[in-house]
Amino acid sequence: MSEYSLSSDPRLSAPMRRHMRSLHLATVEAYRTWCREHGFNARLNKTLAQRRRELATARKTSDRHQKDAELKAHLAALGLGSVEAYQAWCRENGTGDGLQKSKAQRQQEIRLNQQLQNRSFSARSTASQHKRRRKGTLSRIAAGQVDERELTSPALLRVHQLYHQGLDDPADRAAFLELLLHVEKHRRLFHLKPVVPQYGPMPENNFVDGLAALATWHGHWKRDVEDWRPESHNGRRQYGALARHLLAEYDVPACMDTAFFTGLGGQARRRQGWFIHVAEGGNIRKADIPLRLTKRMAHEFTVSSPAGFDVETALRWSQVIGMGGDEMLAEAVCDSTLGARFEDGTFWESVLHFFVNNPMLDVAHVGPIVDYIQHQRFARQERQNPDGGVDLVDPPEPDFTMKGRTPESILRRVATWHRTLSKRATKEPRTWDSCGVNGLTWVDEDERAGEIRTWRIEEVLNSRDLSYEGKTMKHCVASYVQSCANGSKSIWSMKVEYMGSGTTRHVLTIELFNNKRYIRQVRGRSNSRPMDAHSGRAQEGWDILVAWAKQEGLTLPVAKSAAMRRV
Repeated sequence: MSEYSLSSDPRLSAPMRRHMRSLHLATVEAYRTWCREHGFNARLNKTLAQRRRELATARKTSDRHQKDAELKAHLAALGLGSVEAYQAWCRENGTGDGLQKSKAQRQQEIRLNQQLQNRSFSARSTASQHKRRRKGTLSRIAAGQVDERELTSPALLRVHQLYHQGLDDPADRAAFLELLLHVEKHRRLFHLKPVVPQYGPMPENNFVDGLAALATWHGHWKRDVEDWRPESHNGRRQYGALARHLLAEYDVPACMDTAFFTGLGGQARRRQGWFIHVAEGGNIRKADIPLRLTKRMAHEFTVSSPAGFDVETALRWSQVIGMGGDEMLAEAVCDSTLGARFEDGTFWESVLHFFVNNPMLDVAHVGPIVDYIQHQRFARQERQNPDGGVDLVDPPEPDFTMKGRTPESILRRVATWHRTLSKRATKEPRTWDSCGVNGLTWVDEDERAGEIRTWRIEEVLNSRDLSYEGKTMKHCVASYVQSCANGSKSIWSMKVEYMGSGTTRHVLTIELFNNKRYIRQVRGRSNSRPMDAHSGRAQEGWDILVAWAKQEGLTLPVAKSAAMRRV
């Protein structure tokens, strides 16, 4: 029947002829094929409502094809090969990863991409110039022939500061120069990016300062610097291999490398001394460490301590494993405040024995129990006096012990304490200043729900909101009032608001070490971790968290680390 034209086909009424022309179809067979492809019946007598539905579908299809073509042309203009690569580029540069954008937005992205390419070319050109003459510049810095105002490279500027201000001993400076001249061709060891995530963007947390720390131990060097050659492209492994080449006669756990990224002061020298002690064949038990280790604990530290931990956290991990705890318990203890503090060691050993001796206690309770015990036994309390001032009084239970405690009784006490904190925060709200880090607002589309949503990361600045965050998310963040008030930590709430329904969901609670600018903990509902949370929103929130960290210069554990898995 394809020989019929639309105007002469006797099977078509006038409305159907106009309808098929509106669809840009020249024959009846073409119309029937179109109907089958789009889920409509292929009859030739359609009602007005049916014809309107078909026209609406045709317009949507045409619009979609046009948008697909525009998106494809936009990707080509940006030099990107796939939608996934485009969305990753958008997240990286803070432009929002939605695909439905206006012409002005796409032109803005093209301009941004051109600016990034220009900067990249300029940076490569500058880096190439510095690399060609860096060895000579290092020698001139050592000879005092270069003013720091002449240096444009941050790494060379830091070298100048360390050589002329950080290192007092001429022998240390000579060893530092020897190291720099040998490793300068290995770019992995010549930048200022943070090396240890837990230390954040501290000034000493970089490879240049790490080389300066190695230089101060030149009296313990076992081999010549010139004999070292890197066997890995990973900067952290290169540094570890260099440290062992210079200092080690025996195996040293990888976690001990972190001691060289904490500076040249007294505590840093103490940690570095542990490395030297083990490297020269000493037992870690005999080093000047802040806790007591048994032979089994020392063996676990030497053989199996996680490379991703810093040295002090690895000591605590080894202590729990040596007591008979499993890795999940050890990680939970290291995630609590015990991972970074070692005062009152004898008492806290009794707490660790309690956890080890009750293996059926869900390790999600470890952190809240530690916080409760710290509050009851050690934390001095604030009490308002009659004249309106605030006095510090003794802790509620300075003689608190673990003797006779059962998991059930301690959990009841923790629950009561949380309720007390919530009531106190509601009746007597306490406020504090912002830590100075900016929040984040991010708009995207929930493809499953078909709604536009707005993500927000906001700092919690009073005890009432802190208590509400804890009750909503079912964890003990309300206990962080004192830490937030004194400025050592800040708590941030990630929420998502759906524009269509107007509903707002709490997604993640974030703990930030302010001075280190390090995100220590990220928790979903009921202390779940974002990479294994019950809610898909919590897993999506990880990408938002990464964007925020990049925007504000924060460091955080990697997505697949123990700190991000569910406890």
